[in-house]
Amino acid sequence: KIFIVEDNPYGLLGFDRPSPNAMRAEDSENVIYLGSFSKTIVPGFRVGWALVPQALREKLVIASESSILCPSNFSQMAISSYLADQPWRDQIANFCQLYKVRRDAMLESLDSYFPKSATWTKPQGGFYVWVTLPNEIDTKAMMPRAIVAKVAYVPGTAFYADGFGSWSMRLSYCHPTPERIREGVKALGHVVEQEIERKGRNMEIK
Repeated sequence: KIFIVEDNPYGLLGFDRPSPNAMRAEDSENVIYLGSFSKTIVPGFRVGWALVPQALREKLVIASESSILCPSNFSQMAISSYLADQPWRDQIANFCQLYKVRRDAMLESLDSYFPKSATWTKPQGGFYVWVTLPNEIDTKAMMPRAIVAKVAYVPGTAFYADGFGSWSMRLSYCHPTPERIREGVKALGHVVEQEIERKGRNMEIK
């Protein structure tokens, strides 16, 4: 039997429309649902939860005990108390408004400062924008030049097992202010343009 793992730490962080129903809501016997409080309540508490089919619960508890030897009782009790006593849905709604402003700042900045040959997603929630550059650009190799410009990203290859996605990158708008986002995207856009020009010169030489 094959189970589906639905890893959904950002599911409650939707901006423009209600989040789609979880797969788990449609099939509780074949879907394992994973969530995290670190994205919605408090980043410093690395506490999550799992909704597991009855047949797997005992096995999952044993696996958890062997891989997480000393989970923080304090963090779990604090989260439990907060959920019971505080308007946590209101807090998440406030976070969504904050992240939406930052997402919009990043999308506007990408429009202003990135080359026309780049494309990117327009996320309806969560923390990240996925950027796709021309195929000849290697974002992992470009990273040192971006760091010199005081910006960072996650190269696309980090999300594949076979090295695919070398021309992509993941940008985060979660933490920086809109002003810092604009500064960072402008600096990164300049790095990308230089990289495209450098690759173009190399191809001409060859």
